[in-house]
Amino acid sequence: MKRDKTGNRRTTRIPRAGEFFRNLSPANLILIGYVGTILTGTLLLLLPSMVTPGNTLSFIDALFTSTSAVCVTGLIVVDTATFYTFWGQLVILLLFQAGGLGYMSLTTVLALAFRRRIEYRDRLAIKESLSQESPGGVVRFTITILKYTLIVEGVGALLLFFAFLRYLPPGRALFTAVFHAVSAFCNAGFSIFTDSLEDFVLDPYIILVMVGLIILGGLGFIVIAEIIRNKRAHTLHARVVLRTTMILIAAGFCIILLFEWNNPDTLGALPVGGRLLAGLFHSVTPRTAGFNTISVNLFYPSTLLVTMFLMFIGASPGGTGGGVKTTVFTILVGFVHSALRGKKTLEICNRRIPQLTANRAISLVVVASLYVLGVVVAIMLIQPFTPIDTLFEVVSAFGTVGLSTGVTAELLSLNKFLIIITMYIGRVGFFSLLMLRWHRRPYDYLVYPEENLPV
Repeated sequence: MKRDKTGNRRTTRIPRAGEFFRNLSPANLILIGYVGTILTGTLLLLLPSMVTPGNTLSFIDALFTSTSAVCVTGLIVVDTATFYTFWGQLVILLLFQAGGLGYMSLTTVLALAFRRRIEYRDRLAIKESLSQESPGGVVRFTITILKYTLIVEGVGALLLFFAFLRYLPPGRALFTAVFHAVSAFCNAGFSIFTDSLEDFVLDPYIILVMVGLIILGGLGFIVIAEIIRNKRAHTLHARVVLRTTMILIAAGFCIILLFEWNNPDTLGALPVGGRLLAGLFHSVTPRTAGFNTISVNLFYPSTLLVTMFLMFIGASPGGTGGGVKTTVFTILVGFVHSALRGKKTLEICNRRIPQLTANRAISLVVVASLYVLGVVVAIMLIQPFTPIDTLFEVVSAFGTVGLSTGVTAELLSLNKFLIIITMYIGRVGFFSLLMLRWHRRPYDYLVYPEENLPV
């Protein structure tokens, strides 16, 4: 029994579960919320009715699939089309829908449905989850997100339904359309076709609908809401996101066509129209979508490196994808441009960017790069994969993309766990949340003497 300073006995009270969650910071609430959702999905997938007769799902594979779905990644260790029953596929659909909306958005909607009051602490967590600047109006914005998501996914599912009717019975065509529309908009990359979308590489209707859903999901709810409200991109954030997205898609399209045009295993085997369509799709899908119309393992190594670069950048803040984000990439490019011109301030689109924002962006890229490198080395120490295959797998997991050169199913349990952690970190923005929790300490305000270092 402990005693206080007066000598009286002091009892230690164990906090109740409700008090524990109420005392969590918004950042910790998001982190733990995603873990809870992943574990719930894991337990559901372990039910016997989730897998087809003759198949059994291990705990690590269930955890991997649930994490991949909640973190909207799309990496798979078993074939979603043949290994899971309808109910298993439905659970996976619900998991990546929850992951695409975001844990806090989903819990907010449920709280409102049950007439629960949204506390200020919850509003702070929603703010962090949606990359908003202030907690004011976040509940109203969350409802707007839900409406927008349901409308876009509904329209996408309807368009895909008419397309899949040409290949499937009506009931199966409807579920397939809903599954792929939600998966595309949430940038999840899950498909209930064994070869993803390879059978539709020459179908412009299906491919262009999927491209549209992927782009709309990756732009971010903040940008879409601004365009709907103002009919144009008004803020710096929206202008940067739209401009960077268009540049990356156009650049990826041109580079993939240039590198793969005569590759007999990829674009070279298609007619000219098919090459253009496949080139466009594979410049969009690395932006955290994860679908493929051509086997990725058949690409030249140079094309894989370009794809990794696009995957590492990822989607935009507030969107359904991962990666370091388009805004961070733009800040990094602007910083290099300003440094080469000898300017002391960072300027983008005729706006001056705070030095703290630039420092955070650079730190995020450096820390993320070091983390990816560390995981690559760890995986290669356990299994003798080639460096480019291993790097591609890890970058795909970190960017929550889901593309793979075919090594995912061959991973040992320990390496699967490393990929699980990487997918989780890539989705929740762990590094960003970690930096947000760092507060300035008293001695951070000290100013030391300045001294130059040669560069």
